[in-house]
Amino acid sequence: MVRVHVQTAGAFGQIEDAEIEFATGAFVKLAPARMAPWDGGRKYTLKLEGFPTAAAAEAAARRLVQAVLWMAISSDAPLRLDYASYDPFTVFERMRSDGARVEAYSEAYYQPDMVFDEIKEAYARFVEPDPKLLLSMEIFAGARLEASDRARFLAVVSALEPLADEQPLGGSVNRFVASCLAELKRVPDLATDIRASLEGRVLGLRTESIRQSVKRVVRQALSDRPDAAEAIDEAYELRSQIIHTGRPADLDVDLERELRMVSGIIRQIYASLLGRSLLKRSAV
Repeated sequence: MVRVHVQTAGAFGQIEDAEIEFATGAFVKLAPARMAPWDGGRKYTLKLEGFPTAAAAEAAARRLVQAVLWMAISSDAPLRLDYASYDPFTVFERMRSDGARVEAYSEAYYQPDMVFDEIKEAYARFVEPDPKLLLSMEIFAGARLEASDRARFLAVVSALEPLADEQPLGGSVNRFVASCLAELKRVPDLATDIRASLEGRVLGLRTESIRQSVKRVVRQALSDRPDAAEAIDEAYELRSQIIHTGRPADLDVDLERELRMVSGIIRQIYASLLGRSLLKRSAV
């Protein structure tokens, strides 16, 4: 059996419990799932059954996840997958008991006067916010509301990209690029669109990459923390692995720990750029 958890705002209408049969003989049961008091929308659990092996169940689970995502896209309904591993589904034995379950919810927060004072002071100080910094902060602040560690990590690391203003690399690089373009012109049998694409990519070598620019931003903002730029660069490498393969090269990587480390550094960067002190100090 496979279990998939989703959170949505109307993708399934007013359905409470339903069952869908597939041509393969498998069937999926849809039922409301437990929610925390502050969760928005509605949560559902989809249980997919009818497989002789775990491998067959995993393959079918990916088909189900893609089908559900396409349904949401096709019907223009918001939906997100709710999971904590590298795959948005869980394979388990159908006859296994769920056992006893205990749930509890709690919140930690500051007193309202501290929060309101922080807003008032920031409002008075930031007369003309930088649009790029504003976008970066928006991405970062919303990232931890994503459903999975993977999505949260990707969003947090990407939050620095609006601040990345790629700088030119200088005359020697420009001369190298010019020689490459001259060599490219001597290649006769290239289609026009391929030639234009290659020219654009070669011209892009004249400036920093996003990753180089982000490292420079970190070094400038946190000049007293030489380790911060390397930590962010390592996070970018991990981000690239996840984007290109769907998971880290090392599956033992603790994404939650990496997320806390990167978040702490980025919060310090915002504090430095804005000339403010953090209400809750970073632990890294």
